[in-house]
Amino acid sequence: MDNKLELESVIGFSGKPRGGLLCTRFNESNYLVHSIGSTLVLKNMDDPSDQTFLQGHSDRISCMALHPSDPRILASGQVTHMGFLAPILVWNLEAKAVVCSLQLHKVSVQALAFSPSGEFLASLGGEDDNNLVVWHVDVENSRGVAICGSPAASDLALAVSWSKTSDETIITAGRNNLRVWTFDVGERKVRPIDCQLGQTRRCFTCLVVSDDDQNVFAGTETGDVLEVSIGQKLFKRIGPKKRIPRQITAMALDFNGNLVLGSGDALTIVTPDEFKVLTHIGGDQISGQVTSITVAPTGELLVGTTHSNIYAVQYARDPSDPYGGAAVIDTVTLKSTCHNDKIKDVAFPRGYAELFATCSGPDIRIWHTASGSELLRIQVPNLECNCICFNPKGSLVLSGWSDGKVRAFGPQSGKLVFVINDAHKLVGVGNPSGGTVPANGVTSLCVANSGARLVTGGADGQVRVWKLESGGAQVMVASMKEHRGPINDLKMGASDKECLSASADGSIIKWSLESYTRLSAVFGATFFTGVCYHPDDSQFLSCGTDHKITFWDATDMAAVRILEASETAGFDMAAVRILEASETAGLFGMDISADGSFFVSCAGDRSVKLWHYDEGVCWYMGEGHSSAVNKVKIAPGEQRLISIGDDSSICIWKVPERETMFDQH
Repeated sequence: MDNKLELESVIGFSGKPRGGLLCTRFNESNYLVHSIGSTLVLKNMDDPSDQTFLQGHSDRISCMALHPSDPRILASGQVTHMGFLAPILVWNLEAKAVVCSLQLHKVSVQALAFSPSGEFLASLGGEDDNNLVVWHVDVENSRGVAICGSPAASDLALAVSWSKTSDETIITAGRNNLRVWTFDVGERKVRPIDCQLGQTRRCFTCLVVSDDDQNVFAGTETGDVLEVSIGQKLFKRIGPKKRIPRQITAMALDFNGNLVLGSGDALTIVTPDEFKVLTHIGGDQISGQVTSITVAPTGELLVGTTHSNIYAVQYARDPSDPYGGAAVIDTVTLKSTCHNDKIKDVAFPRGYAELFATCSGPDIRIWHTASGSELLRIQVPNLECNCICFNPKGSLVLSGWSDGKVRAFGPQSGKLVFVINDAHKLVGVGNPSGGTVPANGVTSLCVANSGARLVTGGADGQVRVWKLESGGAQVMVASMKEHRGPINDLKMGASDKECLSASADGSIIKWSLESYTRLSAVFGATFFTGVCYHPDDSQFLSCGTDHKITFWDATDMAAVRILEASETAGFDMAAVRILEASETAGLFGMDISADGSFFVSCAGDRSVKLWHYDEGVCWYMGEGHSSAVNKVKIAPGEQRLISIGDDSSICIWKVPERETMFDQH
């Protein structure tokens, strides 16, 4: 268990945290910093293969801030459970280590900002805390101490910023409040003064201080910007004249000195003096609500959205503009993309490891394995894709959907080839222990090795067999109903004469695909989530919510061995019966190598594990996800593993060399 799986790359970006995309430069390289769930990702912008994953948070990262004078130092805050303290971690990006941990806010950290000297850090608590705290951060001695704090406002505070030249001035803004604070480090006090806005009432969402440090620009939920004098605390002007249709969710100053406003699915560039609109980029070029805007060292704008997209916006001055400040958009390029909801399934074409497919929400996406780039996107609006697989020839992407239909698409064109209507009932049968089934319609798929038949499982507990005819209709051959819960997994035998179905009703059934009857069944006090045959069909593995991996004899369906998946070694049946159940999490998926020498599993404790099949020992473990891992697959050729999770990320792992994989016993 001491051996770690090497994480090759991660496809993902958490676009929901505001200001969750930052650029920095050190060691003569430009870096992009963003979060994936609870993991910080440090990407070299000059070398896409250079990625570093910083793990220290226990839950989703909610905000980040860069040190103004030391580009290697970054602070990040997180959310946590009700009643617990949410930590702030200060990182040294060069050393890839945590400098210090700061804990005072309850439940969540809303916003962070470093002082101009970098000696102090201001933090805002979330809705359940709503306090402003000023910290002294001693990077050299790895210490952080809270100097003072105060309730941020009588209503919710959402943004915090320091003056650009003075460590004594802090600005906070939120719902019906905009305050300038005087920070007295000697007396350990912060004293607020409310800005005089007259009759104007707004909910402020973001702040930007002007280059001359005289004014602060505050973006609002009503789509306008207020300019307020920092020294006099007085309202100066409001604009643009025509409000932006949606709330302003991100704001920054570009290299021209203009204000860049992110709102809804649009980007607007305005002059800071008159709020004159220079350029507007609409939703036809940007997908999702803009949540972060940062200026790259190259001068281009990097824009992050809630759809987990990162765009590079390049523009230049308009030479025809008499004022010399207008901006002309040159290009808007999609720099990276990923799913923005939990990923449910992953599949490889048979014998081809260069690409793979994933499904999440209404999307099916095909990815290039080596580069992590998206090759194709298939969307069916207002529906949810539950499962996917390729046919043996790789000419079809078969998918099961929440409306009870099976849809087949071309893997190159993305065009719909055929639809099986009413493959399964729209609404599931529920769990035997009560509650509702989160997935409806078709929940699992597997294709015969000959490609002539398709087996589907649904939330209605039925297993159905379909005849696939090229150019003809897809005809149902048989419908088998014995399960009383949704079908979580299906696996085809090597001979195409039998298949296994694992269900949430606590049973695994082996079906004959000749007589279409049950051959045998096993039952357990668990929701079975995964099953897979040994390559010679003599045994099969199962996993479920009881935290165990069970080896079964495929002939008489008797348990051969049971593994505690959270332990470092395997146990026989007698030993496991006296062990207490694991207190970690259930298992959600597994896959086995072509020769059956090893298999991999994934669990709700965010781990991916590689096991020796005969010994039943976990040799390698990988931790890269920030939430439950839903599926894991071994790539054909067995050079890589692909795992997917609830955090919308795709992790690509290196499989150890086969010659030395199990040498360190």
